[in-house]
Amino acid sequence: MYETSNILISVDERHVRNMLNGSKSIELRRRAIRIPKGSGVWIYSKIPVGQVCAYGVVDHVVEACPDDIWQDYGHMSGINRQEYTEYFSNTKTGCAIVFSNIQQLENNLSLDLIRARLQSFHPPQFFKYLNKGSAELAFFQQQLCVA
Repeated sequence: MYETSNILISVDERHVRNMLNGSKSIELRRRAIRIPKGSGVWIYSKIPVGQVCAYGVVDHVVEACPDDIWQDYGHMSGINRQEYTEYFSNTKTGCAIVFSNIQQLENNLSLDLIRARLQSFHPPQFFKYLNKGSAELAFFQQQLCVA
């Protein structure tokens, strides 16, 4: 399907905290992300944190109407129904990345550190494929010792 099995996503700080404390084991998106089971997801905590600080493994991805996603996965979302409904307002199809595992990196990668090594690095607005052999993926994988 896709050559790559790694992506980088940007996530709000509070959602990253919930992923790491176990109250959130899915990532919700208003647009589809088509990645296969077993893909690696590098998680960038948006500014003010500004660092790649977690790594997850995809169990599966669900594309469905938001009500169906909530019914099956709402308890894994780390948010309440009202916030969920507001997020998916005016959306006919939502996406949920269901993780089999999410772990904190032993050494978080600050935006400054990443840019010192990869001058053209910009955190993605939505997500970014990390292609095999890319400098970004190689740098992130060097840091994969998890806490």
